[in-house]
Amino acid sequence: MGEATMRDLLEKFIDKYPEMMMWAFDLRTPAPGGYHPEPQPGIAPPQWCICSNCREMPSEVERVCCGYVPADCLALPQRLCGMVLDPIYLAAFELYRADILGAEEEEMDDPQKSKRHACYHLLTLIRHGVLGQGQRRVIPSCCVWAIRDKYANPHGVYTGFRADRLA
Repeated sequence: MGEATMRDLLEKFIDKYPEMMMWAFDLRTPAPGGYHPEPQPGIAPPQWCICSNCREMPSEVERVCCGYVPADCLALPQRLCGMVLDPIYLAAFELYRADILGAEEEEMDDPQKSKRHACYHLLTLIRHGVLGQGQRRVIPSCCVWAIRDKYANPHGVYTGFRADRLA
């Protein structure tokens, strides 16, 4: 097989299976644009944080705290986020979502994405009830990071809040 034929075959393969291109790269190196600051003891939380469990967020709209004192922060295991992260609650919610919306396909380069998104949806459902199509609410930073810490993207890349579903 000649070089031109191999190149043509490879281009067709990549067009049909673009996710396979990821395997050509070392997936252990972080992708550019990732934003996952680790909690650092001794570093003060952002000024807008009341609960002391928030971390800096990449956009102004995402800089939201739960608004509780540190002992009552929603991100604590005994509070709301702890319930959302509970494997039993999460599994039940994922089954419910799969029945209603259809199963979410697992992404090869981010196997935790479906669990992370299920946690976001469950937290929003519990806090705000059923929202209509296109209605979105910002999740407090402390809860976002509790979820991301438990179900992290291996590359540290997260979509963040999008006010418009089509954005």
